[in-house]
Amino acid sequence: MIRRLACMAALLLLCLTPLLAAAHTVSLVVRDTPLAEVYEMLSREQEVNIILGKNVEGSVSVNLHRVSLDQAIRSIADAAGYVAELRPSGYVIVGRDEAGKDSANANTVIRAFKVEYSDPKLVAEIVEKHLSRYGEVTELEDRRLLIVEDLPDFVRRVEKLLTELDRDPRQILIEARILEIKLDDDATWGVDWSHAFSPKDGAARIGVKDLALKTSPGFFFDLMNSDIEVAITALATRGRVRTLSTPTLLALEHEEAEVVVGDRLGFRVTTTINQVTTESVEFLESGVILRFTASVDRSGRIVLKIHPEVSTGTVSDGLPSQTTAELSTTLLTEDGQKIFLGGLIKNRETRTRKGVPILMDVPLIGLAFRQDSLDVINTETVVILTAHLVDEGTPLLATGRVRHARETEQELEGRRTRLERYFGGPESSPVPEPQFDLAPGPEPDPASAEARP
Repeated sequence: MIRRLACMAALLLLCLTPLLAAAHTVSLVVRDTPLAEVYEMLSREQEVNIILGKNVEGSVSVNLHRVSLDQAIRSIADAAGYVAELRPSGYVIVGRDEAGKDSANANTVIRAFKVEYSDPKLVAEIVEKHLSRYGEVTELEDRRLLIVEDLPDFVRRVEKLLTELDRDPRQILIEARILEIKLDDDATWGVDWSHAFSPKDGAARIGVKDLALKTSPGFFFDLMNSDIEVAITALATRGRVRTLSTPTLLALEHEEAEVVVGDRLGFRVTTTINQVTTESVEFLESGVILRFTASVDRSGRIVLKIHPEVSTGTVSDGLPSQTTAELSTTLLTEDGQKIFLGGLIKNRETRTRKGVPILMDVPLIGLAFRQDSLDVINTETVVILTAHLVDEGTPLLATGRVRHARETEQELEGRRTRLERYFGGPESSPVPEPQFDLAPGPEPDPASAEARP
């Protein structure tokens, strides 16, 4: 009976030995002990193969308390300035410069990261600064890939960093209207837009960049109400407004977008370098040009860098010349807010000749048969911009519906305001007295009178 119990106990101990070994921890305290002696002690006590590579020497002092055998072997090697590699035959202690050269390094892992939106070269330079001494990053520019090899903790940190650096950019929908307003003789300095705003209610701000001369950019307005629409409509009814362009663009943040409605005039350029002459063709862009770069801050507001330009160009004898009205500005706006830019004033001269045919061209006496006139037309170019932030995951169709609802609401509000101004406001509107017709009417039909309830 005793022999049978002893055999069962031995068999149970044999079955539990692997489980106990897996859960076994190591505690070790050494002071200035040669590295070879420390690993020899661990190898004998834990029955594990530990091989020291060439030129692995020195002393080590460690204080380990209840750590796994793998952690103990790696910690001792790291404290001595070496690396412990786990190979099929056991652990091999090598120098840090030799790690991973003879076999796959178990200390490091390799990950490939796809760079979708950022510059892979710039991202690789940033990632390289956040690697460990074992880390290495390789850039595949054609495929926009970064191959990162490093310790697992550092690779996870790189993954979090790339999530912030290469996040999805926001999209901004820009609606623009570029208008040309003909100025009369009383508007030498441009249209007085201050009457179209209502600063008393805090809904509009007017800022002056410079005094509006005929040849230079002038006033800049930040529009926050619908009164400007009424003013432009009033000018349009008198034939003084001409629409130059109405572009609509969807752009990524931090990327420059451009709309060109005009001409590209070609001209030849000759370049001589080291007695070698080359000839190329360049183009002069003119017309209605709108350039902008948009970005979104943490509060959901839109930062716009805007550069509108209205220009005319000519090429005479191979030399290009251009007349332009343009401005550049950076502003901060809310989603759906309208921005008004004005004060781009320019003049255009038109010479005309009228007279009697043939006689008007006779020298000297032709002056009596013709009439020469010079017409000077002053115009002001204004730009109305509306920036819409496209929400992440929102279809553009839904965004368009929301924008249409906003425009309808603004239009109804504008009509109500115009009606109140026309009738003098809701409080001062006179209530018309009822009018009664005292003239005798026709006699009522008795049959129809009896049929009434």
